[in-house]
Amino acid sequence: MKPENIAALADRVADIRILREHHVWAAADLFGLDGLDDRSRQTRRKFRALMEADALLDAVLLLAASAEPPRQVENITNHAGHWVCSMRCAAAGAGRSCTAEHADLAAAVLASLLASFQQPSTARRRRATPFLQHERAHRHDTQIRDH
Repeated sequence: MKPENIAALADRVADIRILREHHVWAAADLFGLDGLDDRSRQTRRKFRALMEADALLDAVLLLAASAEPPRQVENITNHAGHWVCSMRCAAAGAGRSCTAEHADLAAAVLASLLASFQQPSTARRRRATPFLQHERAHRHDTQIRDH
């Protein structure tokens, strides 16, 4: 899995209105869901069944659970029409959480999954969305008024 491919897919997901099937297939290809062992084949069959049922959110959650090391959703909230998803990666005792937001729930989950594979410095360099910029400005205004 090449980090630049993850970053490219993360950028594509950030720019879409709603998550589409080809974005989830691209993520599956990045995560190497085509393994040769029995567990990988079983996961691939389950993934295909979810995709055929148009259950994109469930397919993304399956990708997270089958990642190495596995990831899991820590928190999902909807704030002002945007979904905010935190994904936890518990790797060798040093757990790390990555958060992403998107207007589409499945896209927010996929974005947080992709962020969990990126280097922390890469994720920090990414541009903030207008939604997050607005929230930061609002919190700053509120903090100034409260003091």
